[in-house]
Amino acid sequence: MASHNIITRHLCIAADVERYSRLDIPQQERAQAELVEVLDRAATLSSLDRLSWKRQPQGDQEFAVLPAGTPEQVVLGEFIRNLTVALGECNAHRPRKQPMRLRLAMDLGVARTAALGHSGPAPIAVARYLNAPPLKSVLSGTRTTNLAVIVSDRLYQDVVQHHSHGLDPDQYLKVHVRHDEFAGYGWIQIPEHSTAEIRGLALSGRPTGMANGKQEDPIMNTPEAIAALAGSAVVGAMAADAWAFVRDRCAALLTRHTPEERQEVLDLFDGFDRCLSTVEGGHHDSLAAMFAGRATTALAGVAALSGEAADEVRALAEAADAARTESAARSSISVRDVRAKGDFILGGRNTTVYKGGQR
Repeated sequence: MASHNIITRHLCIAADVERYSRLDIPQQERAQAELVEVLDRAATLSSLDRLSWKRQPQGDQEFAVLPAGTPEQVVLGEFIRNLTVALGECNAHRPRKQPMRLRLAMDLGVARTAALGHSGPAPIAVARYLNAPPLKSVLSGTRTTNLAVIVSDRLYQDVVQHHSHGLDPDQYLKVHVRHDEFAGYGWIQIPEHSTAEIRGLALSGRPTGMANGKQEDPIMNTPEAIAALAGSAVVGAMAADAWAFVRDRCAALLTRHTPEERQEVLDLFDGFDRCLSTVEGGHHDSLAAMFAGRATTALAGVAALSGEAADEVRALAEAADAARTESAARSSISVRDVRAKGDFILGGRNTTVYKGGQR
């Protein structure tokens, strides 16, 4: 039987350097050399023979077809962990603001050597996974890691979900990848990051951006961070007597995304408002801090549902902050040069009375 009629399945890997096109020529040359070095180092630490890989360099990335029979669980487990270590060692010798950051994609399938590289469905799938918008958003949206990994649904089902070599299925987020005629599911993993964080980065659609003319902190786009902003703002609105307005916004948000939990969360928040209205001073501040933490927990589940939900939780935070500021402005009353006969009663929070320039 001719060799080209023999169907064999290979593990295919592609690694890409983030923002390579922004580098000058010397920096590009250094990045290419370091990419090969970290891949070599990770393979050596994992007892994988890189010399047996059929490698196809492509400037800012490397595509490789591994020998048939390569243990996928080792590549998904030890190799990824060791690649994280190798990247850390590499970046220790780089300027702090110029780390090497990689996207890595993997699939298992038919791949054959061809005149210009490789042919078959697996090489095509890996290219699509590597350039999937969710994977790009995940890496560009965080500065707490230098590696984002996506594996095909086939690899996840066959290897990851069986906990091979310490792999944890709960650390992978399922995403849909669609490009031209290719469509499939992939699973994204970021070392030492929860799926809730990955979900917020992958689905927000704006891992980094501009807010009020300033660069937005990408770390603030995780569901937990967005919920923390909202929790603090919501409780702050209670303390500033703006709860009625903010409560309506909370009710609308919960009705859209978690209707079954709507009343429970609103009752919780109403209780916070009643309690804060009866205390003052340091005790008020300590209670407000505690309530903000509990409000954050309640809203984090909503923010983690989808990119749309996360955006609406962020909008709630902005609306609550605005309502608190407006309420504080209304309740702070200044009266100058008071002249009155008989009883004169003036009420309101932070009321200040001036006469002749003196309080």
